Amino acid sequence: MRQVFKNLVGIDDVNISRKNIFVENGFITDEFDLDDDVEIIDCEGLILVPSFIDMHTHFRDPGFIYKEDLESGSKTALKGGYTTVNLMPNTNPIVSSKDVYDDIMKRGRDLNLIDIFQVYSITKDFETDDLSHLKDLPEDLLFLSNDGKGVDDDFAMYKAIKIAKENKLKFTLHEECKEISKYDYEIAEDLMTIRDAYLSYKMDVPIHFSHVSTKGAIEAIAYFKDKGANITCEVTPHHIYFTNRVDLKVNPPIRKDKDKEALLSMIKRGYVDCIATDHAPHTKKEKNEGKPGFIGLETAFSTSYEVLVLSGLISLNDLIRMMSTNPAKLLEIKKGKLKKGYLADFTIIDLDKEYIYEEEDILSKSKNSLFIGKTLKGQIKKVYKKGVLKYDLDGKII
Repeated sequence: MRQVFKNLVGIDDVNISRKNIFVENGFITDEFDLDDDVEIIDCEGLILVPSFIDMHTHFRDPGFIYKEDLESGSKTALKGGYTTVNLMPNTNPIVSSKDVYDDIMKRGRDLNLIDIFQVYSITKDFETDDLSHLKDLPEDLLFLSNDGKGVDDDFAMYKAIKIAKENKLKFTLHEECKEISKYDYEIAEDLMTIRDAYLSYKMDVPIHFSHVSTKGAIEAIAYFKDKGANITCEVTPHHIYFTNRVDLKVNPPIRKDKDKEALLSMIKRGYVDCIATDHAPHTKKEKNEGKPGFIGLETAFSTSYEVLVLSGLISLNDLIRMMSTNPAKLLEIKKGKLKKGYLADFTIIDLDKEYIYEEEDILSKSKNSLFIGKTLKGQIKKVYKKGVLKYDLDGKII
């Protein structure tokens, strides 16, 4: 299959170009002669970017599919411009066995909607110090996490790092000292971040810090990055959009002005690697009962674009770097750049389009969004995966 994407503004992490993009068998390639077998795709003057990649997603499958499942979550991701997600292991059962892992991966491939990566638990079933399940790991595994829980046992974390090094694995960590968070959640995040950033530096293991939210945590990450530690980090759209909202139940919580200002400063200075959604579907009843988290895949680009690019803080190239290029590097996939040899995963966006985000338009099974009724800017129009159209707003293809 050969295709030419034309009449576009192509934007990735470093370039802005009006050149046509040539695709063959799902990969970007050199320019070729046109004939009757070539599909011409007119992008109508809109921008075309490498499709987004979410490093932190919950699809609730298996165990909680009344909130989300692999199919509904994948369709939600496509609507938001994503063709790749990294799923957290806090399902039921928890992803602590090859059987559960393999089942999720196979069903994701069979859907043929987006690319799914599955994270494995650090400790078995999130127990404090049981690492027995790490003796027999899936061959294609990349990341370990006790998502939603920090590893409070220092020795267990030390041993897990040694196992990860032996198996060339990475960590994506929720940082929270459980006992301290009952009294001071800011210190709880800061303290565990400092510990694990030091362990990454001292033991030379790659650690990715999830949904960093405090001034102390991001400053610790910047300090150890400057020392050469193999660490990366992400922030969520909601932590750079809101402040001082104790009524918005999310974990980690919405922080204070000083924390948001620190996150934005570190984004501008290049210390933040990724924007990740922490897409967390819940029912209305569960949210009313205080369950933490919100859905975010469908609104991540528009809200990040508003806070970071329209404000003048960073360029659109920088935002693509955090939403596409850097996550692709972490997942070790040929995505995230408009360059020969990279997959033709493209998201086409109308940057000037304002739209009201209505509950009836949400594709997720859950409707627990912070942005219902808000006017957002920058609407996703089409999404291609390996050159195949997977989402079309106007044609209602999903």
